[in-house]
Amino acid sequence: MGTLDINSLLRLDEGLVHSDVYSSPEVFELEIRKLFHEGWVYIGHESEIPRPGDFVRRWIGRQSVILNRDGQGRLHLFMNRCRHRALTVCQLDSGNTDRFQCAYHGWTYGDDGALLGVTQPQGYGDDFCRDNLALTSVRMEVYRGFVWGNLSQNGVSLDEHLGVNAKHAIDLFCDASPQGEIVLQQGCLKGASYGNWKLQGGDGYHPPVTHEANFFYFTRLRRGETGNPIGSTGQIEQGYISRDLGNGHVALDVRTSGQRSLHYPKDAPWFDKYRRDLIAAHGQNRAEFILRALGNPHTVFMPNLHLVNACDLTLVRPMRVDYFEAYFYCAFLKGVPDELNEYRLRDTETRMGAAGYINPDDVEMFERMQDGMKQIANPWKYMARGMNRERIDEDAATPEAYSWSGTTMAHYSDELTQRAQLRWWAKRLSE
Repeated sequence: MGTLDINSLLRLDEGLVHSDVYSSPEVFELEIRKLFHEGWVYIGHESEIPRPGDFVRRWIGRQSVILNRDGQGRLHLFMNRCRHRALTVCQLDSGNTDRFQCAYHGWTYGDDGALLGVTQPQGYGDDFCRDNLALTSVRMEVYRGFVWGNLSQNGVSLDEHLGVNAKHAIDLFCDASPQGEIVLQQGCLKGASYGNWKLQGGDGYHPPVTHEANFFYFTRLRRGETGNPIGSTGQIEQGYISRDLGNGHVALDVRTSGQRSLHYPKDAPWFDKYRRDLIAAHGQNRAEFILRALGNPHTVFMPNLHLVNACDLTLVRPMRVDYFEAYFYCAFLKGVPDELNEYRLRDTETRMGAAGYINPDDVEMFERMQDGMKQIANPWKYMARGMNRERIDEDAATPEAYSWSGTTMAHYSDELTQRAQLRWWAKRLSE
């Protein structure tokens, strides 16, 4: 591991990326250690555990953790490990409990992590102290209900990891609600791919080809047109943009283009109420921008969170160099008509489900790419699209609350996003 030269795998000034970036088990082990076990990882959302005693079981790399709310309503993030013999104390993905118990020897912990009971305590000496054997807490920070964990006590804060631009993406996603809050209580769709985890998300070049059937079918169905602006006539000046948001976070930005991933029935009475409530909450200018963008930042946050397609929140879990799992949540908006949230839920199901018209296409492409990257003849991938038209942009058409001013941008279909992710990736893995 110490001899691995990450920078030798990238020749980004030539637009070249070595296949080992996606296919080397040695590289993958370094990613798990450096990106997941020594950095900020998205865990879950506060709304998933609304009541005292609620919990969800999640993962930081290979480490099992428990995100819960204790009897006083306080959030905790614990290692899922008994302090006695290291057995996991939580076996369920979610639930409600006031205690966690080891099934091996019966050590029992409260929902605040404190060690409450030890089987046959007389077997320990007088210096035995329960206070020193609580569940191990994990460094945790929260931004607008999004909970992040970090196994390392050192390094940057969550604020520094996200940066202004990534926070503005979360702000736009949340502010699609008149109350500024999303709700994740609907469960999720679970998917798996025999591909590398970094292949998931952030590619604006593939939709007109990979999802051709969907693009043309739904274009005809909704607008009676046959063109695809992203694939044919859409220009940067029309708002078809890719962006480097810093720290590996990237966006496929169509916020100002009028291109919609959702098509709410605008003549419905419930949509008119939603519009009026949004204006009352955020003011005319911001509300009109949110409605045009549908609150969709289409942003990939490194290493494992995506907010895309207006209503999708995706959590990525890498398992092996050539296998990852993805959990697709539909983010409901707090304080909106039920019809709007039902519309969002049906949309997520239709696109990202097992019989959907987006994710199954993507999974097939990821697996074909992974097969190709195992080949040893000429292992360099060419990822130079758009290098000649990258430029700094002030994002002048966007309200300040959601602005990505000063970010590097190119066309929506350009590979700016992949190159931006890999620059951050190489920096972190080389530290």
